Amino acid sequence: MPTRDLHEKPFDEGTKTKLAIYRGFVRAWLQVFLHADRFRKKPFQFFDFFAGPGQDGRGQPGSPLILIEELIAQRTAITEGGHDVRMFFNDADVAKIAQLKKLCAARSAPWLPAFESLAFTEAFGKVRGQFGAAPAVVFIDQNGLKHVTPTVFHALTTAQTTDFLFFTASSFKRRFGDLLAPELSIPDNVPYSEIHRALADAYRQLAPKHMFIGHFSIKKDSNIYGLVFGSHHWRGMQKFLEIVWALDTACGEADYEIESDTSQGEMYFDEGRTGFKKRKTELFQEQLTQRIKDRRLATDADVFLHCITNGFLPRVARDVYKSLRQSGAIKNAKAKFPRFSDEAMKAPRRLEV
Repeated sequence: MPTRDLHEKPFDEGTKTKLAIYRGFVRAWLQVFLHADRFRKKPFQFFDFFAGPGQDGRGQPGSPLILIEELIAQRTAITEGGHDVRMFFNDADVAKIAQLKKLCAARSAPWLPAFESLAFTEAFGKVRGQFGAAPAVVFIDQNGLKHVTPTVFHALTTAQTTDFLFFTASSFKRRFGDLLAPELSIPDNVPYSEIHRALADAYRQLAPKHMFIGHFSIKKDSNIYGLVFGSHHWRGMQKFLEIVWALDTACGEADYEIESDTSQGEMYFDEGRTGFKKRKTELFQEQLTQRIKDRRLATDADVFLHCITNGFLPRVARDVYKSLRQSGAIKNAKAKFPRFSDEAMKAPRRLEV
């Protein structure tokens, strides 16, 4: 399969979206760990396995320079918290790493990155033992699909305090089938627009219990790519969702229209009537309502976690709580009414159904 150098020309819109998500998460990640007392004086680790030369053909920063910019912006807080910063930048192209070294040096950051020009497998094997040693962000911006194997995914998902983002050429899996990543199974009937969601679901099946896995689809011409995100902590998933829902206010999962227009009619042949297709949020709220009524979610913390596990910000529960109160299905007094904010995780309230 031919490859092209994505750094010679200006970044396309899909790449800009990907890098915006990366920047947003690094910024949010730093805020979380800089204000967590139990990680005071702990080093911060960042691993970028396809770092490239650092910028595109017009000088727009790529992931390594984005990271350095965000770190410099928090330099005072990092120093006051006693944190060392460890950066690992790898690219198999020696010339790109040489250019990246010059750009990093010009930024005058107080932390010296480690640079390597290794194939991904060799680079990953060299540093994988460091993932669980301290809080870390791992970024794997592969140009394809083959590198995040079950073995690599297992290493990422079993390292505590390690959050990760990796890029995939999701529609290539549909096109080439088992010739690419045969260990990942994608149902044949998945709509093309939802192929990255299906690929992320395949990774979710490989993830350990209580691991949070998020995704975001990115369309480039007729091809669909995407990011897969992972975190062991609900707050990491919450921060990721805040970023992607700001980009896609309808679904929180794509930079293109992934759902049918709500004005499109739908036939209900078994009931002899017509109606309108429901949006993803509406369907989720209906399911959430039923789970609360069935007492499968006992506290507002349970609801909070159910929302973010399924890719929704917990604010989606606000209308559900309001409707349940109006119908008399939940009877919590005002002082003990269920919340959809972080407070639900700090001091859960039981749902009086």
